[in-house]
Amino acid sequence: MPITELDQRLTGQIVLSNRTYERLRALTALGTRFPGTPGERAAQRFILDELRAAGLDPTIEEFEHLAWERGSASLSVTAPVTRKLLCISLAGAPSTPAGGIDGEILYLGNGTPAEFDRHKDAIRDRIVLVTSLAPRQECSPPRQCHRRTKYGRAVQYGAKAFLFMNSQPGMLPQAGSTRQNREGEIPAVTIPFEDGEVLKSLLKAGPVSVHLEATNRNYPHTTGNIVAELPGTDPDHVVLVGAHYDSHDNAVGAIDNGTGVVTVLELARLLSESGVRLRRTIRFVLFAVEEMASVGSSFYVNRHRDHLDQIDLFMNIDGIGQQGAKTFDTQGFDDAADFILDVAKDIDYEMTIPNPAFSGDSLAFVMGGVPTAAMKGSKLRSLFGHQNLSTGEDRGWGHTSADTFDKVEQHALHEAAIIAALTLIRAADHPTRMARTRTKAEVDAILRETGMDTVLSFMQWPSIDVRPKE
Repeated sequence: MPITELDQRLTGQIVLSNRTYERLRALTALGTRFPGTPGERAAQRFILDELRAAGLDPTIEEFEHLAWERGSASLSVTAPVTRKLLCISLAGAPSTPAGGIDGEILYLGNGTPAEFDRHKDAIRDRIVLVTSLAPRQECSPPRQCHRRTKYGRAVQYGAKAFLFMNSQPGMLPQAGSTRQNREGEIPAVTIPFEDGEVLKSLLKAGPVSVHLEATNRNYPHTTGNIVAELPGTDPDHVVLVGAHYDSHDNAVGAIDNGTGVVTVLELARLLSESGVRLRRTIRFVLFAVEEMASVGSSFYVNRHRDHLDQIDLFMNIDGIGQQGAKTFDTQGFDDAADFILDVAKDIDYEMTIPNPAFSGDSLAFVMGGVPTAAMKGSKLRSLFGHQNLSTGEDRGWGHTSADTFDKVEQHALHEAAIIAALTLIRAADHPTRMARTRTKAEVDAILRETGMDTVLSFMQWPSIDVRPKE
């Protein structure tokens, strides 16, 4: 459908009201939104208040999961020199035994599958060091070089511990999780780029030994996904638009994923206040515990398995606050890709469909057979003429204490909200199904064809059942 009066009205309101940007300022002022923290509960209240102010009636779908609390961590070089390094534990990692552990470093570069395979006979009882980088040519899909995949390979090949080095400078350890809804098998810490470079330099002269101590706690915790609906004329068909509201405990998570939260809230406000009633019900879901390996979305898919075939499209909004154009990753669902490209043509906005990344909350829905479109950055033409400078091979500020409000470009947030709004309207009012639900056999085929089945085996994911209804 061509540009409509509703498109123009929503686009103008997004830019002129600047609500997304000011809402992000307020959300990040709450501090970390890590599961089990006061900031998580404050974020829940914030989201509920915003949805109610938009005229919706939100609910919390509670679930219990294994939460994690960070304790102390220390890492010291013991030979050939003595030196203390900066580190923090990766989420979900266990404590070291009393007195810590000692071991020799084995550096595996970027931790690509090839690098692990070349050294697999040398890994046992060593402390593996890898960078956070996911080189595009060696990591297809990108999850082949995801932190949890690297951790899983280290575990499988018998490593004593795991060191994860940020590939970006700034003395910023890059946080992240190890397993889904269960404790990791070996201690794991993240170190800044500069301290990783110290280890690499020492390794050039010979063996390097370190001493690692870490104390962490796993415990049961109840939280929930926040759900609100805008009814359509056909209640049996739903477009679900979602974003996770948690962040890591070392970050206020402005880009990841404050930007997604405020975009979904703005879509809910604008469409509710517009009074328009589209064909499909629009379901807004703010997911909990994504940073611990998509726990909230996995519980959602598990809980709603009998009704997944009613979801015609899941639109995931995650980490979209960086400047430049936007597109959608359709996760190997060819009919969803055709729909997105039709939308791009309608609104005269250039898009190409990237290779499937299977990241974040998208993965649980893909595993459940639900057609999925995840917003991503693009190098093509931007509405505001700003170029996307990210290579996509690392997180930039993400998962670090530098992921703060000042890192989000106002025009980038506006662009994401505009493209999300115009796509959502067309999905919700499409005359026929945009894409069909896949069976387990079809999902398995997509995972095999993309190499994602190997990734999941090393991640030992999922721990929460996300199969489609048979």
